[in-house]
Amino acid sequence: MAVLAGAVLVGVTACSPGGGAEGSSETTGPSSSEEVLASVDPCEVLSESELESFGLRGPGEPRSELPWKPGCYYEGSPINARLEKNTRQTVASSERKDVWAEFERVEVNGRPGARAITKGATQARTCNVMFDAGRGTILVRAMESSLPDDLDECAKALEIAETVEPKVPEPA
Repeated sequence: MAVLAGAVLVGVTACSPGGGAEGSSETTGPSSSEEVLASVDPCEVLSESELESFGLRGPGEPRSELPWKPGCYYEGSPINARLEKNTRQTVASSERKDVWAEFERVEVNGRPGARAITKGATQARTCNVMFDAGRGTILVRAMESSLPDDLDECAKALEIAETVEPKVPEPA
């Protein structure tokens, strides 16, 4: 997936006025990182076999709450999941938001990340794991879809995030 995203990015650059050479030393850093993250499709990051390994069914259903936070929803058992990218937030800026009942810094395969539970969801059997990617974040939300109550949603969200992490751009 990362190779394909790079190929798409190269193709877009080659079609731009000046063939991408104009100002390339100044624009390939942050803007290319933003573009690569923008090219990540939350509904295409996980393979069918990976979805099945988590008890999720594909294809996912695209759902976007805001234009800069496109996501994909997957139903399954024992969890449902949402995979979302956010091109306007990092883990550090997310930590400052007043929406969290719990926010704990973690690493996702060595990347800066966090485990977070929103206010009002502490009893909802829902957990978020996010990590920095490009100039934004990738967020995995795991929600128990059925009993038993002994499932650790945060562990499931982290497991999914660790599978997604190698497929998205490094933090900028």
